[in-house]
Amino acid sequence: MRALSLEYHDVVDPGDFDGSGFQGAGPASYKLTAAVFAAHLQAIGYAVKTVPGLATEWLAGSADSRPLFLTFDDGGVGAYTHIADALEDHGWRGHFFVTTGRLGSATFLRPSQIRHLQQRGHVIGTHSCSHPARLGACSREQIFAEWQRSIQALEDIMGTAVVTGSVPGGFYTAAVGEAAADAGLRVLFTSWPTSRCWTVRGCRIVGRYTLRRWSSPGTAAALAAGDATPRLSQWAWYRSLHLLRTVAGDRYTSLRQNFWAKRNPGVRSHISG
Repeated sequence: MRALSLEYHDVVDPGDFDGSGFQGAGPASYKLTAAVFAAHLQAIGYAVKTVPGLATEWLAGSADSRPLFLTFDDGGVGAYTHIADALEDHGWRGHFFVTTGRLGSATFLRPSQIRHLQQRGHVIGTHSCSHPARLGACSREQIFAEWQRSIQALEDIMGTAVVTGSVPGGFYTAAVGEAAADAGLRVLFTSWPTSRCWTVRGCRIVGRYTLRRWSSPGTAAALAAGDATPRLSQWAWYRSLHLLRTVAGDRYTSLRQNFWAKRNPGVRSHISG
């Protein structure tokens, strides 16, 4: 079982990196401007024959045997103000994974916006409740609570079952997948850069290839088309990060913040995304 998935986070106006979603230098590295994002979508459209699909259709057996998914983490308001319209211009729909503990705050989606996105055909899923920096290092009880509470919050808003989610911080472990399945998720997106999927207690675990602020439209197109070079590059980079995350433990978050603060000196770094 395979699927190609692209992991985006947010889209903002030029220079307004704190205008949507989590604030700070680290989160800013995942935010594209509207013009750059539009160029990404155009390049993807030229590169692929398969129209980006939805995980809910995949579960129902009505998607391609090797689907392409476009996903967006965190639940920043840019999902409503920029991303959905850009996708719909191509006739596409996306997956928006929401950090429910931030619902209604200044730079995050409001419940009414979530309902409207769902009505427009986009898939709404969980990105946990509080967005732990290292979800996989939490206890099984904490992990399950993150999934269960966030799923319940979204179901109360939309009135429909929530069966999709993505792992905050990309820190996937077996316990994270098992708890997601126990909470009712049927598709869980990780940040592992792979097209190979596997199943944990009836929940499909799906890898993704990450796009950042400096990722070119050509890179997005190559990843969507399944080209080997950018996929292998991401695999090597992610393996290095995973090792650092494991070895550094609780120090990983501060190391990550310091790294992005130095790389993005013009963006505030005191809030972690």
